[in-house]
Amino acid sequence: MKRNEPVTHDLVLVGGGHSHVDVLKSFGMRPQPGLRLTLITRDVHTPYSGMLPGLIAGHYSRDESHIDLQPLARFAGARLYHASAIGIDLDRRLVHCDGRPPVGFDTLSIDIGSTPDRSAIAGADTHAIPVKPVDLFLDRRAAIERAVLAKAGRFRLVVVGGGAGGVELSLSLRHRLAQLLAENGIDTAGLSVTVVSNAVEPLPNHSPAVRRTMRGFMRSRDVTLRTGENVVAFEADRLRCESGAEIEFDAAVLATHAGAAAWLGDTGLALNAAGFIRVGDSLRSVSHAGVFAAGDIAAIEGRGLPKAGVYAVRQGPVLARNLRRAAAGETLRPYRPQPRFLSLISSGDRNAVASYGNIALEGRWVWRWKDWIDRRWMRKYQELPRMDAGDADGGAAATDMRCGGCGAKVASPVLRRVLDRLRVETPGDVPIGLDAPDDAAVIAVPDGKLLVQSVDQFRAFVDDPYLFGRITANHALGDLYAMGAAAQTAQALVTLPFGPEAKVEQDLYQLLAGAIETLDDAGCALVGGHTGEGAEMVLGLTVNGLATSEGLLRKGGLGDGDALILTKPLGTGAIFAADMRARARSHWVDAALESMLLSNRAAAACLLAHGATACTDVTGFGLLGHLIEMLRASGLRARLTLDTLPVLPGAIDLLADGIASSLQPANEAFAETLGGVSTAHAAYPLLFDPQTAGGLLAGVPAARAEACLAALHDAGFAASAVIGQVRPAAGTAPIVKLAAA
Repeated sequence: MKRNEPVTHDLVLVGGGHSHVDVLKSFGMRPQPGLRLTLITRDVHTPYSGMLPGLIAGHYSRDESHIDLQPLARFAGARLYHASAIGIDLDRRLVHCDGRPPVGFDTLSIDIGSTPDRSAIAGADTHAIPVKPVDLFLDRRAAIERAVLAKAGRFRLVVVGGGAGGVELSLSLRHRLAQLLAENGIDTAGLSVTVVSNAVEPLPNHSPAVRRTMRGFMRSRDVTLRTGENVVAFEADRLRCESGAEIEFDAAVLATHAGAAAWLGDTGLALNAAGFIRVGDSLRSVSHAGVFAAGDIAAIEGRGLPKAGVYAVRQGPVLARNLRRAAAGETLRPYRPQPRFLSLISSGDRNAVASYGNIALEGRWVWRWKDWIDRRWMRKYQELPRMDAGDADGGAAATDMRCGGCGAKVASPVLRRVLDRLRVETPGDVPIGLDAPDDAAVIAVPDGKLLVQSVDQFRAFVDDPYLFGRITANHALGDLYAMGAAAQTAQALVTLPFGPEAKVEQDLYQLLAGAIETLDDAGCALVGGHTGEGAEMVLGLTVNGLATSEGLLRKGGLGDGDALILTKPLGTGAIFAADMRARARSHWVDAALESMLLSNRAAAACLLAHGATACTDVTGFGLLGHLIEMLRASGLRARLTLDTLPVLPGAIDLLADGIASSLQPANEAFAETLGGVSTAHAAYPLLFDPQTAGGLLAGVPAARAEACLAALHDAGFAASAVIGQVRPAAGTAPIVKLAAA
């Protein structure tokens, strides 16, 4: 839906599996008026199962084999909540998430995949490495590689599971580890890879011809196969089998039959004996009409489908159509799984077997065919139609004429319910606050203290209102910290999009929950505010702080020779301009969000403790604009070193591609104050990039700069750096002289 359309239906997707990526693409290509899409996912990079063996073997990079959900969600107009679902309240229609408020839904779809079932094998949780979640497995794989090198190739790897996934995994790991040893000049003779299966034959769901071919691959690649062994326990360095056999290992990987997320058992959804969600042919839950499931987590009634990615891929279009139909109250369409499907099983070294019924074809051409099929499917979700900034906002839409003035306020019962849920506490230095609301708040100012006040307001630039609330509060508090003040109170000015009362209430709760979480961490009390309706979500905060006249920091006051220290990296403007166009990679956005959520409170304390002479926070006018303000207030000049600027991942690449904030051109007017290095330097555009919840820029006496920087790093400001030096004013010299190094 367009950003400023009234929301009439909330569709929430839990999990970024193969079916859900198709749902996202479908809604991006054809939005549904009034339907708001939200994706809750633990992983913002979702791996494609078909390319996982090639990734493990070293044939693909992470980017090639993963779908980045950040641009895909933006393209779909979906709110992306980077969180783990941990429960569902079906009566109240809420998804409970780890570390954030619950998320309301009208229709819910679950595509969270599966993980190897470790419940039946003692010690598996402690001593085995499950192949899923894939991101955690890849981290553990890197540890295995380091251990193999440390042991000079004398390493025993065991893979438990003799299905297609376990066999592919063992061959891929063997190929990668042997390649790694060869690259380091180490003999592979000490490398042992063993597959343990409780079945009599490997790949029991495939034809005898396929099994014979894969056995041949394993023999030729020195992978040992032990069949008919039922593993009953893992210990620190060995596994025990029901037969009494013991198999020693240095690392053990679990690739057994799939298991479901344990938290589903507490939801009240109808589940099968293995814990998977029971659905009908329409992919709708057999017990709850507003819930759908697809992919590995779904168990279709009457169909014993294997847990194979091909089914999740082909369920995607059917799921997308039925989610649209469910929201519109229309009849659902059935999903008809194919009776058999083509499997392309790789051997680790760019060879593969095609398995279809009793047919088995083998060769390097099969691997090339598989590679072509996999890459073609991935391109559908990696190469999205381009969006410009206007696409992100959409046009005006409203179902009714809305009142202005005080008629635009959010209804009193809504506000009361939200405040009751938030349980806002009023501190002792606020005689009148939200606990006993009046026409205005009353705040006590202690003797000898100065009241420091600032205000900030943003349009929502992230689609998660909880996250938006946290960032906006952090940004607003930055002004207090830049002046050496301790936060005391805040008032909020909120504008919410038009919509049904329940939707407005949920958005207001999420937004204020995020803001209050950040304010509480700062010791700052929310004491009042105002709410209203508008075309889009807006949050403003007036923040008050207390400072002493001796501890007050100003923009003026820099000293000749001071080191200029910047506490956070630059680039948020470019990254979120790219995000609006669905061109920002998820790890770029994640790094930017992590930086914006880092409070400047501790940084201000470090700067004050090391004799900071002047300070400001770097926000909308960019680094150069705020530095110019400091230099003019101090009557001094500065030398700025571009190579030392801390930079967020992706920012320089985006600016080089011409993707910049809409405020960047106006900030470039500060270029008239510059002299020195060429504008061709890659970091030059960063001088004008507007920052949200940016870092502090301070002058610190040169003799204390190194100690100050060390303290900042210890306090969590890993990117903080000395970026220049203050110099005396000198005639007609430029205010800021740039240097490359």
